[in-house]
Amino acid sequence: MDIIQILIIISLLSFLLVGLLVKRSSMSSYSEFTMTRGKLNWFTIACGISMTFTGGAAILTTASVGYTFKWYALIDPIALMIGLLVVLAFYKKYENDTGTTISDLLSSNHKGLSVLIGIVTSFTFILIVAANFVALSKLLSPFFPTINPLIITFVVSTTVFSYVFLGGFNSVTKTDILQYFLITVLLIIPLLVFIVKRQGNLAADEITHEFSVMPIDYIILFSIPALFTPLSQDINLRIKSAKNQKNGKIGLIMGGLFYFSITLTTAYVGIYLGNNNVELTDPEQAIPLFFKNNFNGFGFIAIIASLAAIVSTLDSYTLNSITSISNDIIKPLSKRSDNVPRTIKTASLITYVIAMAIALFFNKVLALSLTSLLVYISVLIPIALGNSLKLSGRKVFFGSIINILVISIIEVLKIEISPKAIIYPAIGCVIVIIIKFFNNKKELCND
Repeated sequence: MDIIQILIIISLLSFLLVGLLVKRSSMSSYSEFTMTRGKLNWFTIACGISMTFTGGAAILTTASVGYTFKWYALIDPIALMIGLLVVLAFYKKYENDTGTTISDLLSSNHKGLSVLIGIVTSFTFILIVAANFVALSKLLSPFFPTINPLIITFVVSTTVFSYVFLGGFNSVTKTDILQYFLITVLLIIPLLVFIVKRQGNLAADEITHEFSVMPIDYIILFSIPALFTPLSQDINLRIKSAKNQKNGKIGLIMGGLFYFSITLTTAYVGIYLGNNNVELTDPEQAIPLFFKNNFNGFGFIAIIASLAAIVSTLDSYTLNSITSISNDIIKPLSKRSDNVPRTIKTASLITYVIAMAIALFFNKVLALSLTSLLVYISVLIPIALGNSLKLSGRKVFFGSIINILVISIIEVLKIEISPKAIIYPAIGCVIVIIIKFFNNKKELCND
């Protein structure tokens, strides 16, 4: 066993140890398992937000986007910052809501709508978990060539699921701090040192590598966080868990800045490789290759940093999925949902099995991540609009079903529509507005 393998194993054990040693979240209710009201300081919130949104896509993919599209890679963190500004504008709405999940926030106590939102959010979270399963396999397989990638993914994912199931939100928030520390020390600081040492000599005299202009469809897709973030379950949970409004708001702002610093670092790695005419057969290997070529035997530090990022997103969305399935689907539909530990265990198993199955069939990190965001905003933005228009839960549920059917027909018939990230939510919003129009007309007739 070589040094890199040993360090990877030590890192995984450290996540497990931190996750298991903290005070376990209570399983007496879903909300107590999922959040800790009034206890988080701004730094813990900031680490949680930055680590949740980092993960395999931000670490492995942002560098490849920088390599291909140069500074267009920063569209994603800018979009996230815009989304956080929207959250700050509606901060009190999140804070005053007594529910646990996004479904509780948007369902207007309508059982059918609650379950529907639960299905959509759970599916989205499972897709993100699957994306990070794929990222784990791509990251670690080259360092354990004699072990089947499925076994590697199984061991790492089981480690993460163990401390999430046993420790709940407390475990996730404490490991977020460790993971942010590792990424800062092993990724951001080494790159800053590298730039200073090169004294401005950061590009070849003649750059033959051609950067591309990002297509408008990609720009829109990478802008999705501006819409996704205000509806994010992680944002909802961390606002409710903040010690006070000051800690909550500072945590949101600093979380966005932490995330921006990470994506700026990884994007620059890809840009540097392009500026120095490095040929990449797989752009998602940009980070490992950069550190291997420029840090004389210390290339493993990028692997540990990337592992920390992937695990950070994996544990957050595992918790989100378990919570949504438990609170929004099993609880309203099952007569035995009062057994919270059993329900959480069932939700954990469902999350694991479905995510692993998806990861086996769809081996693309970015595709899974973007698909999950598209599904999320296509359904939830029209629902949020329906709430703002003060439509009843029943009418919003009816409109959501029509919206999902229309989008499904478009996908089944393979009708070419672009950009989907705008058109699909717009379809749902038009349906909601039409329902509101006829609802107003009916009220006028009754008067």
